[in-house]
Amino acid sequence: METFLQTYVSFIICTLLCFTSSENAICYGRKGNYLSHVTSTPVKSSIKALVFDVRNYGAKGDGSTNDAAAFQAAWNAACEANGAAMVVPAGYTFLLQPITLNGNSCQSKIVVQIDGKIVAPNKSQWSSNGFQWILFSQMGKGIIIQGNGMIDGSGDSWWSSGDTPHALRILDSSDVAILGIKVQNAPRMHIYIDNCQSVTIFNVTISSPGDSPNTDGIHLTHAQHVEIYSSNIACGHDCVSIQTGTSDVKIHNVNCGPGHGFSIGGLGPDKSEAHVSDINVYDSTLSDALYGVRIKTWQDGTGSVNNVTFSGITMSNVHNPIIIDQNYCNGAHGCSGTTTNAVAISGVTYKGITGTYTVTPVSLDCSKYKACSDLTVSSINLTPSGSAKPDVVCNNAFGHVLTPTTPSLTNCLK
Repeated sequence: METFLQTYVSFIICTLLCFTSSENAICYGRKGNYLSHVTSTPVKSSIKALVFDVRNYGAKGDGSTNDAAAFQAAWNAACEANGAAMVVPAGYTFLLQPITLNGNSCQSKIVVQIDGKIVAPNKSQWSSNGFQWILFSQMGKGIIIQGNGMIDGSGDSWWSSGDTPHALRILDSSDVAILGIKVQNAPRMHIYIDNCQSVTIFNVTISSPGDSPNTDGIHLTHAQHVEIYSSNIACGHDCVSIQTGTSDVKIHNVNCGPGHGFSIGGLGPDKSEAHVSDINVYDSTLSDALYGVRIKTWQDGTGSVNNVTFSGITMSNVHNPIIIDQNYCNGAHGCSGTTTNAVAISGVTYKGITGTYTVTPVSLDCSKYKACSDLTVSSINLTPSGSAKPDVVCNNAFGHVLTPTTPSLTNCLK
């Protein structure tokens, strides 16, 4: 038992070292795999206090007892230590009512090691009307959420209702890493990144049925310097959704489907101002998805979308692989019928997008009030699956076609 504890603590220490630029640590993000090296050097007993197992704070892990108070106590203790890890051990199922874990008093970056299963109560047992189920907020010194465990939002009890909470939300934080975990069946968004900087999401698996409503895989709003990679996302809405205030995002080696693809927007509802820039989605796949790569803005919104690249993306049986919808109008926001403005879209590149579609391969429906500009298209090869026709939609789209494409887009861009 002592050897196991020493090894486990060394594992945590190595993880912490990795995210403080240690040259000797082998960990997520640096080598592309799980942490594969732990030292065999004995760990001094004083180091053992770095590990805060939720069971030691009263968690039952029986799947029926509310363990939120124990998680809160373990969190509070971990926050008081330097270089601490809060551990959710394998072999247990922890039921949590809605919980907020605030990091404003944490002494240093904290690791949350999830190897067990965390489950939400069914809607009928929900104890709060909150915006989310699990919230980490104000992690100014950083947080690493990692492991082989699972977060299950019990979303099937919510999907028939209109007002649903998000599963895992990270708010007002910086230096955030989410590594290796599985998140499934969220009532709404699976992972919600809100007003955060320097975010890494690696080797994450997200899963919910394709018909589960509004279950975005990863949702970004007011987020900067984000990298999402080597992950698998299957959900009922956008695999990755990018909202206003978001910039410098890299998404690569992500498998999406089912779902609504990689989506920027909808931006500018209720005549609001929105800005998104410097988005790069590449070397990824979409299968059996409703959309592929999409930019969606509301009628009469203001602001801008610029410097966006979609490249090296493979589609398989995607309804609509390439979409710009600058005239979006739907749902409770409605449209006045007196549209005179639009969120400006410019500097968008589509390169090396190939595969099959089932409805419409390309739709660039830009606004007559603020046309799309500086669009660049090259090496597009999209072929119909089944009885789909190679029709394209092009309205008020300006730019350049650099290579022959399938379907032909020569007359599409002005």
